[in-house]
Amino acid sequence: MKSRPNNTPKQHLQNPPWWLSSVLVLLLTCTAGMSEATVRATLDHDTVYMGDTFTLTIESDSRQSDQQPNLSPLGKDFEMLGTSTSTQVSIFNGQRSDKTLWQVQLQARHTGHLRIPAITIGSQQTAPLELKVTKAPQQATAAIRQHVFVEVETHSAGKQIYVQQQIPYTVRLYYDEHLQQGNLGAPEPKDAVVEQLGADKRYSAFRNGHQYNVIERHYVISPEKSGSLQIPPTIFHGRITLPQQGGASRGPESLMDQLFNNGPFAHDPFFRGNMPQNGSFGGSLFGNPGKPITVRSRAININIKPRPLAVTSNWLPAETVTLADSWTKNPPQFKVGEPVSRTITIRTQGLAGSQIPDLPIAAPANTRLYPDTPTQKSRTDGETIYGTRQQTLSYISNARGTLNVPAITLKWWDTRHNRAASTTLPAWQFKVRPGAAGTAAIPPPAARPHPAVQQSTASKPIPVSKPAQANKALGATMAKRLRANWPWLLTASGLLLVLVLLLIFVARRAKRRNIPDAAKQAPPPAHHRDRPDQKSALQTLQKVCAANDQHAAARAVLNLAHAHWPDDPPCNLDALAMRLEKGQMQLRELDHSLYAAGDRKWNGAALWNEFKHGLQEKKTPEHHQDNGLNPLYPQHT
Repeated sequence: MKSRPNNTPKQHLQNPPWWLSSVLVLLLTCTAGMSEATVRATLDHDTVYMGDTFTLTIESDSRQSDQQPNLSPLGKDFEMLGTSTSTQVSIFNGQRSDKTLWQVQLQARHTGHLRIPAITIGSQQTAPLELKVTKAPQQATAAIRQHVFVEVETHSAGKQIYVQQQIPYTVRLYYDEHLQQGNLGAPEPKDAVVEQLGADKRYSAFRNGHQYNVIERHYVISPEKSGSLQIPPTIFHGRITLPQQGGASRGPESLMDQLFNNGPFAHDPFFRGNMPQNGSFGGSLFGNPGKPITVRSRAININIKPRPLAVTSNWLPAETVTLADSWTKNPPQFKVGEPVSRTITIRTQGLAGSQIPDLPIAAPANTRLYPDTPTQKSRTDGETIYGTRQQTLSYISNARGTLNVPAITLKWWDTRHNRAASTTLPAWQFKVRPGAAGTAAIPPPAARPHPAVQQSTASKPIPVSKPAQANKALGATMAKRLRANWPWLLTASGLLLVLVLLLIFVARRAKRRNIPDAAKQAPPPAHHRDRPDQKSALQTLQKVCAANDQHAAARAVLNLAHAHWPDDPPCNLDALAMRLEKGQMQLRELDHSLYAAGDRKWNGAALWNEFKHGLQEKKTPEHHQDNGLNPLYPQHT
C-alpha cells in the first residue's frame, strides 16, 4: 500500500507559486526605488574656526538631478563662497546607479553652535546638521597674517564729516609668495555710495623685516544720512600654502614641479590662480591645493554730521571750490548776431565731479543764451578726491549798445574751517558793435503818438533846419544849369542810346554764331546734375527709418526714386507706388501717417526692410502718369 504524500504548509512555503514570487520582487523593487529617492547632506567638518571655510555636500539620485537645491536659508548664518556640481555613475551586479552631488563652500558669519537648515530639492528635504564655530587661536591667526593681511584707512581722523561729503577710503592687500590665489572685495557700508577711483596700484613694501607684494585700491564713500556710519571690514578670500610643521619635507619634487617653481611666474599668485588645477576649484598647479583662508581688515565707525540749518541753497561740502572763466585771459568782442563762447570751470577738492550742480545762469538783456552739455570728471592723489565740471555757453547779442553780464556766485560749505563760503565770478561789461550785413537785428517800431499830440503838431508850422535850406538852394542851382545846357545834354543822350543799341546787335550776332559750339558743350539738364547717388540715398533712408522720422523718410525714398529714374522721377509717393513691384503697402502707410490728424507714431522698420536692397521696378510696367501736382516732399530741400 502506497503512502500518500504529506502536503504540509511547510512544503507550500518551500515551493511558493510563481505569482507570489513576482509580487515579492515587485515590492522589493519599489522599496529600493523609494530609498533611492532620498536626499542627504553632509559636512566635511563639524567644528571649524572662525574664518575657516568648509564644504557642505548635498547628494541626490538621478531622478532629482534636474532640480536645483534651494540654498537661500544658508544666507542667515553663512557666506556662500562657491558652488560646484558633479554626477557619479556606478554599476553593481548589472544595475546602474546615478547620483548628483552639489558641493557648497561656506564660511560662518559668527561663532557659536550654528545649525545647517534643511535644504529643499524638489519635494524633498535634507536633514538639518549642527556645526560648532569657535574663535581661531591667536597662533593660527598670526601664522596666516604673517603671509597675508589687509589694511584700510580713511584719512578722516580729527575731521568733521558731513552728509554727502566724500570720504577717501584706501585698501591695501599685503601678501608674500605663499599666496596661491584670492579675491579682494569692496567696502559695503549701508546708507552710503561707494565709488572706486582709478585702477589698482601694485608695488613692493617691507613690513617687520619681511618683503610683501602690495595691491592698493582707492575708493570714495558718500554717506547719504547723518548719524553713525559703519564701514564693515574689507574681506579677502584666498588660498595659501603654509610651511609644514616641524620643517617636514614634502618629499622629492617632480620634474614639472621643479620647472614651475624655478620659473619666472613661480611667485605670482594671480598667474597661478588662473591656471588649470587638476580639475579642482582652487589650489596650486601641481598637486598642492593649499589652505583656504579669509582675512578681514578692521571695521571703521565715523560720525556723520547733518546738513547745517543755515544752508538753504546748494549743499556742497568740500575743502576748496574755485571758479574759472575763459573770458579772464581773452576778453571777447561782441557783434550783433555773432556768437561768442564762454567756458566756466568749477574745481573742487574733497568732492566728486558728479556732485557739482549746474550753475543758474540767466541770459542778459537783448541776448540769447545757448548752453552746451556740461562735462565732469574726478581724480584722486590717494588722500583727497578732486572734481571738475566744465560748462560752455554761447552768447548772441540782438542789438548794439552795452552788454552787461552779471556776476555768478556759487555757495558751498568749507569743511576745513566748518563754515559757509562762496566763490564768485566778477561781472562783465562789453560794447556790442554792429554785425556783418544781414545780421543786424530789426529795431522795434516806434510808439505811435496819441491823437491829441498829432493834432497839436499839425496845427503848428514845422521849422526848417539849416541843412534843409542848403539842400533846397543846391537843387535850385542844378535846375538852372540844366535849363541852360539842355541842347548838349540831348545830343549826348542820343549818342549814348545809339551806342547801347549797337552793342546789343553785336552781342546777338555773336550768340547766334556760337549756338552750335555751345550745344556741343552744354551742361547736362538740372535733373542730371542733381541726380542723387543711390548708395548715399539708401544710407540716408536707413538713418531716417531708424529714427522713425516719416517726413524725412518720404524725402529719402523719393530721392532714391530720383536715383533710379533720373530722366523721369516720380513726383509723390502714390506715383512711386505705381511703378514698383512690391512695397506699395509700406508707401501707403507712410503717406497716411503724413496726413493723419495729431501726432501719429510711425515705425520705419517695415519701410527699410522692404527697400534696403533698392527699388524693384515692375516687370511689365504699366503706363504711369503723375497727377501734375507739385511734390509735397521734393527730392531736394
